[in-house]
Amino acid sequence: MPVHKTKEGREEFLFRNLQDPFYAVDSRAYQFIEPDQDRFEELGMTVMAIEKFRPHINLERAVMAVRFSDEIFGTQFHPEASPQALIENLKDEKNREAMIENFGMEKYLETMDRIDDEDKIILTRNQILPRFLQFAKKHFERD
Repeated sequence: MPVHKTKEGREEFLFRNLQDPFYAVDSRAYQFIEPDQDRFEELGMTVMAIEKFRPHINLERAVMAVRFSDEIFGTQFHPEASPQALIENLKDEKNREAMIENFGMEKYLETMDRIDDEDKIILTRNQILPRFLQFAKKHFERD
């Protein structure tokens, strides 16, 4: 699924080299919507990404990534997902049927067609986790 960077997300080093929107595996059963902006500011938290804009669906866009602090970053999507893992997941009839029911056959077929595109989940996987781990290692070695 496409994920859009927020204004602050465009500056997020974990998202560097990712397009806007970038692509991620989104398999949520629940979603985080309508964040309390005042509380976020009070706690120093920032929304970094939101789900794709769907004008035909009258729903609040879900928060897809939050920077909680310099050290803590959370995602609603799976930055670790690989094409092989997604294919394995969709071999399970229950998962495949749930995807088709929630997103339609066209989206399922599109996903299968684009699953190993270098500019989609492969790029997301190759950018976010390695950058996070490099940052953590640098800061761990300093302390």
